[in-house]
Amino acid sequence: MATRSRTTAATSVAARLVATLALVVAACGPNPADTTTPPLASHVASPMTPSPTPGSTPDRTDAPGASATPQSPGSGVTEDASLLSVMPADVDGVAVRQETVAFAEAASDPSFVANVEAAAFFVAVDASDLASGVVARLRPGVFSDAFFRDWRDTYNEGACAQAGGVAGNAEAELGGRTAYITSCAGGLLAYHALVDERGVIVSLISVGERRLGEQLVDGIRP
Repeated sequence: MATRSRTTAATSVAARLVATLALVVAACGPNPADTTTPPLASHVASPMTPSPTPGSTPDRTDAPGASATPQSPGSGVTEDASLLSVMPADVDGVAVRQETVAFAEAASDPSFVANVEAAAFFVAVDASDLASGVVARLRPGVFSDAFFRDWRDTYNEGACAQAGGVAGNAEAELGGRTAYITSCAGGLLAYHALVDERGVIVSLISVGERRLGEQLVDGIRP
């Protein structure tokens, strides 16, 4: 039952962010008439408190952009633009910029706040090609392999619920690290990568023939 609740929360927040980023795309220019899958940028952490994995680093507080005073669960999540330093400044000539509206949507979700200490959302959009997502630093003690699996699963289900459902999962080496890739039936792709050197997780979605999301993950800075 707990797993169903986590998935429901992820789907709800993903749906709200679909609407948010649809407005972002509309502001950037018209889309081709055959673009039927609305884009979104969300990362929804599930409301769980797994045991930390020894040697795991996503809860480090010495990573770039770490808050000087760690927040306690329930005290809110910090929007930290410096976390975007892990991402390339542009992808295939398209600027990668911060998306504060998406952050505000995610920060209103208790599951996200309970597990994420700081985050920054981003978007790169050019006509029908789009990639958007989040760089997230978890609260101390939250990360484990099981947590990361649940994080990916709930994110993917929430994203693909707006794009025909999950069609398949794969892993690939991009930029020297493992990327977890989920394809939705409607053509949208979701990517996840653990940036161990920076103590953060990157999750994003991508739509369009240029595969901006794949290029972004490949360009993650160590």
